Amino acid sequence: MTIQSCAKVTGAIVILLVIALAAVSMRAPGVQASGDDTDSRVRIGFQIAPVPLNLDGKDRALVGLGSYLVNAIGDCNGCHSSGAPPLGFYNFVTGRNPYFKQPAKVDPTVYLNGGTNFGTVGTPTGPNGYSGPAIITRNLTPDKNGRPEGGHTLAEFTQILRRGTDFDHIHPTCTAAQIDEINAGGTPVCIPTGPIVYDAAGDTYNNVPDGDLLQVMPWPTFSHLSDRDIQAIYEYLSAIPCLDNSTSTPPDGAPNELRNDCGTAAAAVNGAVENSTVQQTSRRRRAH
Repeated sequence: MTIQSCAKVTGAIVILLVIALAAVSMRAPGVQASGDDTDSRVRIGFQIAPVPLNLDGKDRALVGLGSYLVNAIGDCNGCHSSGAPPLGFYNFVTGRNPYFKQPAKVDPTVYLNGGTNFGTVGTPTGPNGYSGPAIITRNLTPDKNGRPEGGHTLAEFTQILRRGTDFDHIHPTCTAAQIDEINAGGTPVCIPTGPIVYDAAGDTYNNVPDGDLLQVMPWPTFSHLSDRDIQAIYEYLSAIPCLDNSTSTPPDGAPNELRNDCGTAAAAVNGAVENSTVQQTSRRRRAH
């Protein structure tokens, strides 16, 4: 092979290497940014978790990501809390309310314990204008078996966020017989549907909420979450302390189907909530 031939071959190889390195460098920033983004969300998630976390048997990265999604993005506690005493409205510790220009501190004693009353969604019907049972937010903390949101499995939790399925069936759509009961002055536990007059001209809106679906809960928005995001939220909710509202007065814990039983260790678990130091010890990954 002549010197010129060698030079040509060597030049071609160099050009190919340059092109390959350029392609890698073009893709690298995106990959690195994604990794940094995930890592930063996990880190922030642990920083902002307002309660101690039980990481035993949990996937630490998922717990941190779940905290980020629950506390920084979804504001789940904004709806799923009975509110801190004495007002029972804000979910911040008295004297630590950012809406009063005070340094913010979430009250861990009512964190995700449910109990917000969103009123009714049905069509006022009958002589009493009955519009169905009040929509009360659920306690999202783990039950005595360690499963969050009423003891649901990950598969059920995923279905709740994807399809809005109400596994508790606490506000079904009224049957014809129940509508007759309402027209007679009764108040059965069901959602009456039908036209609602919404202006002085008598225009109506056909109000037909499906009682098999969660009402008010923004599951149509959450349905777009990735599988990993939903798994992360579930993992985080499995790691927070159980809050027992099995004996709470309404609306916290009402109706009975929404009450959360922490079991015999409830008192000890609730006492631990006072310590808001997040335990970040790495543990083995939990199997689902």
